[in-house]
Formats: sequence, structure tokens, C-alpha cells
Amino acid sequence: MLKETLKKDEIAAMKAKEKSKVAVLRLINADIKGKEINTRTTLSDEEIVSIIEKNIKQQKETLEYAEKLGDEEKINECNFAIGVLTPYLPAQLSDEEVENMLKEIISTNNYTAKDMGKIMKEIMPKVAGRYERSKINPMVKSLL
Repeated sequence: MLKETLKKDEIAAMKAKEKSKVAVLRLINADIKGKEINTRTTLSDEEIVSIIEKNIKQQKETLEYAEKLGDEEKINECNFAIGVLTPYLPAQLSDEEVENMLKEIISTNNYTAKDMGKIMKEIMPKVAGRYERSKINPMVKSLL
């Protein structure tokens, strides 16, 4: 389970005295623990992946802002955090793979432009955690 992997990696980083990596992993583990406490359930790997994705997205937004300000220290910090977290995400799909999936969904069901919601509902579970969500909508529009 992904949760145990994250915890083991945090402990290994502590033993190796990798303070920056420990800080990043500790933050993710705290987010997971907080979510479990709030929902009173054990999170699935998919839910943990969404927490990691959310954290990477926040790091990228901070990175953009830091680049505008020219804050080298923050830029390095964000790049490091993104580098630590990315390997925990499932293998990413290429644009071509997602486009082929969309073409199949559209042709199988004879969807038109007015069926955008149905297409999105069908594709999202298939690409969850493996493709950037913001790219899907424009891709669907271009195929219709």
C-alpha cells in the first residue's frame, strides 16, 4: 500500500539524515493522517494519489510565483519537493494514449458536442492520477 511506502521512505530518509526529503514526506504523511482523521476511514491508494497530486499542484503554483519574484531558494525548494513526490504517482499517460481513449469513447457511444459531460464522466476514472486533468477538456473539444 502506498501509505506504508511513504512512511518507510520517510524513516529511511531520517536514517540517512536527508532533512529536506524528510520534511516533504512528513508533510504528505500528515495530510494523509489528517484526511483519515476527518473522514474516520483508511484512505485508498487512489485517495492518497489525489493528495500527492494536490500537493504537487500547490508546489507548481508556488514555483511559478517564486520564478516571478526571482526567489532562487524557493524555486529550488519547490523543484526538490516535486522531484520527491512525483515517483509516488502512477505511470503517467501520454497525450496520444489519452487521445486514443477519448476517440474510442466518442466513437463507441456516438457522442456529440452536447455530450461533453458524459464523455468527461467516462474518461476521468480511467485517467485519474495518471494524466493532468486540465488538459482533458481542451482535448475533448478538439476531437468533437
